[in-house]
Amino acid sequence: MKCLFIINPSSGTHAFQKSIDQFIGQLILHTNVNTIDTYFTRGKNDGLERAARLTKNEYDFIVAVGGDGTINEIITGLIKSESKIPLAILAAGTVNDFATYLNLPNTPEAFRDMIARFKTKKIDAGYVDDHCFANVLSGGMFSDIGFLVTKEEKKKFGPLAYYINGLKMLPEQLGLSLHLKVKADEIEFEEDAALFMITNSSHVGGFPGVTPYASTSDGKLDLIIIKKGNVAELLNVFMDYKRNLHPQNPMIRYVQAKDITISCDEDIVYDIDGEKGQSFPVHVECLRHAVSLIIPDQDEK
Repeated sequence: MKCLFIINPSSGTHAFQKSIDQFIGQLILHTNVNTIDTYFTRGKNDGLERAARLTKNEYDFIVAVGGDGTINEIITGLIKSESKIPLAILAAGTVNDFATYLNLPNTPEAFRDMIARFKTKKIDAGYVDDHCFANVLSGGMFSDIGFLVTKEEKKKFGPLAYYINGLKMLPEQLGLSLHLKVKADEIEFEEDAALFMITNSSHVGGFPGVTPYASTSDGKLDLIIIKKGNVAELLNVFMDYKRNLHPQNPMIRYVQAKDITISCDEDIVYDIDGEKGQSFPVHVECLRHAVSLIIPDQDEK
């Protein structure tokens, strides 16, 4: 088999970047992969453009090496290419929510075994602003933290960098309020919100089960809105989350839909898997079974 590694050299720790040769070595030595090409991205959307140039049967599979932003670029490019080449993900970001949700391997031996079995699954993708996202689009409280944390902070502190910055932002974030107008398939409503998230998986911001009914292959996206409230009400939402009861909390609105449009009176931008989005309104579609993903041999989500 022949594969292409598309690698973001600025993702992950220096130690991880040095270990990529070990992943490649395991594939060459212990699987039927006999040709591996590598491509190192040079800037924003470079991974997208490289993936978009792929042609059918050019490679047997692609390996995306990077964080959520890199993975989104490559998924977008693969879909645009119409090559239908299977994708493997080697997560090298700070949090790696999507890879964590799917239990994707992060050691050379486990990754090798996954490729050797070559089990694939069709996964959905969110589509917004001519780009795809694998995991989440969000707006409101703390949603801009993903693109405010610097690369230096991520490399130095890892996931802790987000919590450090979150504590600094807490006083101003508690007073945040968004007036949202929502159309989710045939449902229309308005809500005063502290935060909203449109997710493909249930793992968001390092927290599992945020949208507990989410599936990456059901043809729907999950919209969860935390309504505007006081500190006690928001704390109660968090406590219910810890007990996996938050969808029933009166401060929560939870909707599943194929097509979601959100307008917002406030002048803010939204976040797409840690990358800055555009201004409102935002229109998000679910692209059902858009990508063939190589997954571990386990129960599917």
